[in-house]
Amino acid sequence: RERRVSRSPVKITGEDRKSVSPIVGSKSQRVACLRNARIIPVSQIHGLDPVKQPKAWLDVMANAQTTADEKNEAMEEILILSKDKRNARMLLDEGILDSLLYIVMKYSEMKTKQQQQSRMHAKLAANCLLTLGKAHCAAVHTGGDLMLMSLYQHGRVPEERQLAQLLYEVSHHVLGIDGSDTFILRQPTMTQAEDIALKIKELAIT
Repeated sequence: RERRVSRSPVKITGEDRKSVSPIVGSKSQRVACLRNARIIPVSQIHGLDPVKQPKAWLDVMANAQTTADEKNEAMEEILILSKDKRNARMLLDEGILDSLLYIVMKYSEMKTKQQQQSRMHAKLAANCLLTLGKAHCAAVHTGGDLMLMSLYQHGRVPEERQLAQLLYEVSHHVLGIDGSDTFILRQPTMTQAEDIALKIKELAIT
C-alpha cells in the first residue's frame, strides 16, 4: 500500500497506521528525511546526556542541511546505538528508515557508482539497516516461538531475512517515482521486502 505525503507533519489516524503496518509500524507521523528544522550541531551531540544522543543523531540524518560527512558520523554512532534494543526501537519509532533508505535508493539511482565517497556513504546506510533488522527481530521475534528464538539466538537467520522482516513490519517513507520530492508511505509485501533486503545486503558486503 502506498500513499503520498508531504515533508511537513501529516495526520495519520490509528486506523491508517494499522492499515499500513500489519505488526509493528513506525510511530512517527512525519517523514524523517530532508527536514529543514533546527537541530543540535554535530559537535555538541557527544556532550549531551546519553539518553538524548540517539534522537539527536536521528535529527542529523533527517535534516536536509547536514553534510554527507556529518551523516556519516551519525551513521557510525547509530551502528553502535542500534545494538541496544531500546535505542533501536526508538530510532525505528521516530522514522530512521526514511533517511537510511533515501541514501541507499539515491545511490542505486546513480549512473556512475565508482565514487568512493558516495559508495562509503551508502554502505554505512546499508550496514545501519542490517543492524536495525537484527535488533528488531531480536526484540519482536524471539518471545513466542521457541524454535524461532533458537534460530535467532544462534545466528542462523540470515541478516537479509531479518532486514526483510523489518521492512515488511515497519512502515516507512520513500520518494515517489515521479521525480518530485513527494514521499510515499510504503508497506511492501514480504516478497518485495526480501528483494530490497537482498540488494541492501549486497551493497553492505561488496
